[in-house]
Amino acid sequence: MTTPTPGDTSEEIRRSSAGRVPRPPLTLVTRERLHSALDLGARAPLTMLVAPAGTGKTVLLSDWVARRRQAGGSVVWVPGQAAGALAETIDEAAGADGTRPPDPVVVDDAHLLPAETVAGLSQMLRKSPHAVRLVLATRYDLPLPVPELELGGMALTLRSRDLRFNDAEATALVQAHASNATAEDISLFQEQTAGWAAALVLAARAFAASGAVVWPLANQRPVLDLLLGETLSTLDARVQAMLLSTFGATAVTGHLAVMLSGDADAGAMLADLAGSGLLVTAYADGQRSDPLYRYHPLLVELLRRRVAGSNEDARTVVAAQRRSALYYENRGDGGTALRSALGADDPALVARILLGHGPEILAAGDLPLVTAGFEALPDGYLAAHPHLIGVRGLLRRVSGDVTGAVMDAASADDLVGATARQPVTPDDDALEADAVLLQLWESRYGWQDVHAAIGRARCMLALEPIDGDPGRRAVLAPERLAWLLIELAAAETWADELDAALSHLDEALVTARMAGHTRLVAGGLAHRAVVQYARGQLQNAARSAQAALDVVGEDGLPQEYAVRAHVVMGFAAMSQLDLDGAWHWHQLLVATDLADSDTVVTALRSILHAELLIEAGRLDEALTALTTDPAGAGPLPSFLSRDLALLRVRLAILLGDRAGIEAQLRELDRTGSATEAELLRAMLSIGRGDLQATVARIDQILDRPDPYPPIASAAAAFRTVLLARMGDLPAADASLVDTLNRVAPQRVLQAFVPASGEPGFLDQLRRHVDGPNPHPFAALALGKLTDYLAASSESSSLTLLARTRPDGHAPPPRRLDAVVNGARIRLTAREADVLDQLALGSSYAEIAQALYITENTVKTHLMSLYRKLGVEKRSAALRVARAVGLTRGGGQPFG
Repeated sequence: MTTPTPGDTSEEIRRSSAGRVPRPPLTLVTRERLHSALDLGARAPLTMLVAPAGTGKTVLLSDWVARRRQAGGSVVWVPGQAAGALAETIDEAAGADGTRPPDPVVVDDAHLLPAETVAGLSQMLRKSPHAVRLVLATRYDLPLPVPELELGGMALTLRSRDLRFNDAEATALVQAHASNATAEDISLFQEQTAGWAAALVLAARAFAASGAVVWPLANQRPVLDLLLGETLSTLDARVQAMLLSTFGATAVTGHLAVMLSGDADAGAMLADLAGSGLLVTAYADGQRSDPLYRYHPLLVELLRRRVAGSNEDARTVVAAQRRSALYYENRGDGGTALRSALGADDPALVARILLGHGPEILAAGDLPLVTAGFEALPDGYLAAHPHLIGVRGLLRRVSGDVTGAVMDAASADDLVGATARQPVTPDDDALEADAVLLQLWESRYGWQDVHAAIGRARCMLALEPIDGDPGRRAVLAPERLAWLLIELAAAETWADELDAALSHLDEALVTARMAGHTRLVAGGLAHRAVVQYARGQLQNAARSAQAALDVVGEDGLPQEYAVRAHVVMGFAAMSQLDLDGAWHWHQLLVATDLADSDTVVTALRSILHAELLIEAGRLDEALTALTTDPAGAGPLPSFLSRDLALLRVRLAILLGDRAGIEAQLRELDRTGSATEAELLRAMLSIGRGDLQATVARIDQILDRPDPYPPIASAAAAFRTVLLARMGDLPAADASLVDTLNRVAPQRVLQAFVPASGEPGFLDQLRRHVDGPNPHPFAALALGKLTDYLAASSESSSLTLLARTRPDGHAPPPRRLDAVVNGARIRLTAREADVLDQLALGSSYAEIAQALYITENTVKTHLMSLYRKLGVEKRSAALRVARAVGLTRGGGQPFG
C-alpha cells in the first residue's frame, strides 16, 4: 500500500507510537465491557469507533493500548494527523510471511486522514482483509467496506450509544472528580448529560468547585458549545432545520418530525442521527411500528440558545409551532394544540383553539395553560371576539374567582340573547353551551332558578321542548358535551330528578370515554356515585366512587369531583361498619375546601360526621352538628331531607327526646318519605307492650315495594328481635334470613346495629351460621358485628330495643331537658352520665374510671351541670335534678 502524502518515516512513527500514545488520565474509569469489545474486535480486520468529540474515544483506546502492552501484547498507535507513513506502518505490523497475526494498528482521529489514504485502506480491506487489523477512531463514518466486512464477521463498529457511560460508570467518573457528590447529584448529572463523557466530567468539576448542582453549566458552556456545536455544524442544512423544528417536543416520531419540519425526509434524517447515538436516541415503542426519538438534553439546550440569538432560526421554530398547532387541533388534542399555538405568534389561532378546546383543557385540570392562552391575546381582543367570554367564565369558575365567573356568565347570556335570531354557527353553539354550564353551576347555589337552568340545558340538547318548540340539538365537541351533561345531572340531583340525572350521567360517561377524557370520565363516575347513594344503592355507589378515584388517581381528580367520591366512600365504609375507614374519608373531606362544590356535598358531609359522632358516643356533638339545616339553594332534595330526618330520629331516640322524634316523623311525612315514617312509628310502638301488633305493622309495611332499602333492612332486623322475644323461633329464623337477603345486595351491615345489642341476636346469627343451610352473607355479617360490638360506645345501651328489653337490665328512658327556676335547660348526654354517677355517690376518680374520661373532664362537666341547675354543690344538684325529673326514671316511655 502506498500513500500520496509522505510525512514521518515509518521508523519515526514506530518510535513515536510508543511515547506519544495519550496517557490515560489519573481519574480514568476503566470500562471493562468496552475493553472486552475491543479485544474481540481487534481479532478482526477492522474495528471502528464512530462518535463525536467528547465521547471518550481517545481515553478508551489509550487505556486499552496501555493494558494490552502491559500484558505483553504489541500494538501500534498512529495519530490521524500523521498519515504519511501509515502504509509502511501497516506493513511493519503485518505478520512475517503470514506466520503470525498482524499487530493491531490504532489510528486516532481517523477522520483527519486524507481521502487518498482512506481509499487505499478501503482497497486493501477488500482485497486482503486478513493482512491487517485496524482500530479506527473517527467522528463520522468513513467510506470503508464496513457492511461487507460485517456480513462476514470481519468488522465491529462501536458508536456513541455504546460509548455512553452507564450508571455505574458515571458514578465512578463523577466521584473521581467530585468525591462529595451524592447518588442524587450523580443521577441528575446522568439525566442531563445522557452519559456523555465530556459533559459528565465538566459537571463533576463544576460541582467540586462550587459544591452545588447548577444546571445548565454556565461557566462550561464554551466547552459544551464547542463539542456539540462542532458536531451540529457538520450536519446538512436540512437536518439542522429539522432539528430546530422538532427539538421542542419531548419525543418525536418520524411522522411527527415530517409534520413539524415540513420536510418529507425528516423521518430518515432522525434514523440516521440515531445511528450516531449522541444527538438523537431511538426508543422502541411496543404500541407503534415506528420508534420514538429523544434529543440529547445538551443538544436541546444548545438549540434553544441558538434560536434566541438568530431571527432566522426563530422563524423556523415559529413556523414549526404553527404547523404543530394546526396538526393537533385537527386531531382534537386541544392541550397540545394550544401549547404549540402559544409559540406560533398568532393570536387568532390561540383564540380559535381556546374557543374550541378551552373547556376540554379546563376539565383536564390544566388551568395554567388556558390562563396563558388568554394572557397571550392582545388588549381588547375579547371585546372584538366576545364568544370567548364563556370560556373565560369557566376558567374563572374553576380558578375560584366566583365574582368574575358570575359576571362572565351574565355577559355570555346577554350575547346569546343578542344573537338568538341570527343564523347559528358552531361558535354560537360553543358560547351558549358555556353560558348554560355557568347557569347550571349558579343554580346549585340559588343564584339562578334550578328548574329554568335544567330546562334550558335540555332544550339546547334537544332533550325536551320549551313552549312547544322542539329546538335543535347544538353541535358540540364531545368534551364540552360531556361536561354539560355532568353539570345538568348535578342540577337534576339537586332538583330531586334522580332518574334523569342517572340517565344523563350514563350519556356523559359514554361521550367522555369516546373522547378519551379521563378526568371527565372520573367526574361522571363521582356524580353517579352520589345519585346511586341517594337511591339507596350504596354498594353500586361505592364502586362508582372507587372507579372515579382509580381512573386518574386521587391527586388528579378535580376538587368538586373528589369530594363526591370521598363522601360516598365514607358512607360505604359506615355501612360496612368500618369506622376507621369512614373516619379516614371524613378527614379527607374536612381537609378539602368545598367552595367549588354544592349543598348536596355539604349536607352529606354533615350527615357522615354526625353518624361518626354517634358511633363514638359523642351525642351532644352530634346534636350540634345536626341542629341547623345546610344552607342551600331552596328546599333540600327529598333524599337529603329523608337522610337528615332519619339520623335525627336515631339521635333523638338515643337522647330520649320524644318531642324531637315526633318532629322528625312529621318532617318525613312532609318531604315525601311517608313509608319510612310509618316504619319508624311501627317500630316505636314497641313501647305500648303489644309485640304482636308491632310485628304485624312492620310486616305490613315491609310488604310494600317502595321502602328505602337501609331503613327497611333495619326494620327487618328489629322484627327479628321481637319475634325472638315472643318465643316464635321459626318465625325469627325466617325473619333473619329475610334481613340477610335485604342487607346483602348493598352490604348495608349498619342496618344490623339497632338489633346487635340484643343479647340473643348474635347467638341466633351464630346458630344460623353453624346450621345446615346458612345464608351466604351470614358469616361475614357475624364477623363484622362481633368486631363492631367489641369497639362500640356506650350509646348502644340507649337504643330503642335496649330500652324496652324485658330482662330489666336496660337503663330506663330518661329526660335531658327540664325547667329550672323558670328557664328551660338541656343536659348533654355526658352531663347526664355524670349526674347518674353523682347519684351513686361516686368520687371524681370513680366517675372518671366509670366513664373512661379524665378527672379534669369530670370537673368540667360538673361545673357546667351546676351552672345549668343553679347550684354550687353535689347535694343541691341531686336535689334539684330529682325535683325536675332529670335523674334516672324521670323520662317518658316511647310508643
